[in-house]
Amino acid sequence: MQPKPTTKALVICVSLIGLLTTAANAANITWQAPATISGTSDVNTQGTLFSSWAPGDDYQGDFNSAPQNYTVNGVAFNTYGTPGTDIGISGTGINLDRYNGFANPGTGDSIYNNLLQVAIFNWNSGSSDMTVSWDNLIVGHTYLVQVWLNDGRGSQPGTSTFIGGVSNSAPVAIGNGVPGQYIIGTFVADGGSQSFTMTPGIMINLIQVRDITPTPNVTWGTPTAISGPADVKTNGTYFGSWAPYNQDSFNNGSSGLVVNGTKFVASSDLPNLFTVGFNNGYNGYNNPGTSDANYNDLLQTATYEGNGDGRPVSLSWTGMKPGHTYQIQIWANDGRGNGRTENFTGGANTSATVNFGDAPGRYVVGTFVAGAGGRQVISLSGAGSPNGPYPQVNLVQVRDLTPQPLLTSISVSGTTLNLSAVNGSNGGQYVLLGSTNVAKPLSQWTPILTNNLDGGGNLNLSTNILNPAVKLQFFMLKQ
Repeated sequence: MQPKPTTKALVICVSLIGLLTTAANAANITWQAPATISGTSDVNTQGTLFSSWAPGDDYQGDFNSAPQNYTVNGVAFNTYGTPGTDIGISGTGINLDRYNGFANPGTGDSIYNNLLQVAIFNWNSGSSDMTVSWDNLIVGHTYLVQVWLNDGRGSQPGTSTFIGGVSNSAPVAIGNGVPGQYIIGTFVADGGSQSFTMTPGIMINLIQVRDITPTPNVTWGTPTAISGPADVKTNGTYFGSWAPYNQDSFNNGSSGLVVNGTKFVASSDLPNLFTVGFNNGYNGYNNPGTSDANYNDLLQTATYEGNGDGRPVSLSWTGMKPGHTYQIQIWANDGRGNGRTENFTGGANTSATVNFGDAPGRYVVGTFVAGAGGRQVISLSGAGSPNGPYPQVNLVQVRDLTPQPLLTSISVSGTTLNLSAVNGSNGGQYVLLGSTNVAKPLSQWTPILTNNLDGGGNLNLSTNILNPAVKLQFFMLKQ
């Protein structure tokens, strides 16, 4: 289980018998013009994959083996739908079945062709339309949905119109003696779920949903050769880490392996960590020979993209506080003398080339300000690497660099609480919470007022909130 990110807060206890001490509906979908199926580049790779579904593919024998997803252009299509997104089809009177004998669209990719020869379809031509829905969306995020229809056999002139909110698409053809079509739509989530309706509801071969919310630009530092435990940054506060494929870290659970006072956990505690393109792991990379056994151990394991064909590779996570400044540190170490290189991209900015194939590897540090969605995506590219494009990650840590407010004065005058603080983030928002029980979970404290620190990160607050009838009152200043 991934722990929640640490909340930065000041707790204040007020005693009136002594001194004060510190303690929908579906959003409208904007549809693009339908496009004829032609090759793997059909499969959109914007943003981060949120959900995929290859309905009907459990009917096809060679699709029955674990993990029951098949990758096209770096996108894994899940036979039973991505867990946790509850993607499915509904409609009054529909009679769904599956079939694996639709026409081969003849693209250059055997997996893509196989996926498009199988579909879930509606037997009942007199039924209602088909409605496709999914949930667990983040309100305010921008999403892309892509749907494929391929029958492709002769004498099959059918089309479906897609309706999302009040927006209708052009008719999407299932293919009459030629490959069918796919369609792409985008929307901004106004609730936790979304749906579209297909009229008439004929068939679906593939669906994917992607989160394409813009992510913050990362300011990258210069890649630095691995040398010792002091490499591990300790400024700010720990937010999360990842030590992929490291068995010793995994065995230690949430404690991971510690280097320079920072833990690295194999089962990442970065909230909602999601990866695209990483499909291999290895534990035999070169020992960098530092003075720290844990550091050496961690740097000999990594996850990587093993096809070497330049397909998209990325990692993303959520849960960051909008407006806070974060630091990401990423390590890559092969060290076996093969000259391997890669670059990291965050937002519109790409790092300098990181040479991790020659001993020792390197790390790179970047900083960014979290956006409204609290999400970040880091993409990797091994283009131009002398030994082929096999981007990899050995270690990741993320730290919150946002200054924490410090109380400088507290006083009580009648029922008025006065307090001053410095060292907060410039113009950053704070919330004053109250409780009569300091042991209550933060979620049960009552918000009293919300305001912003000034341009210098300072606060001077006087508010009439004290109740003389309550002997103990606690307040928390949360940023």
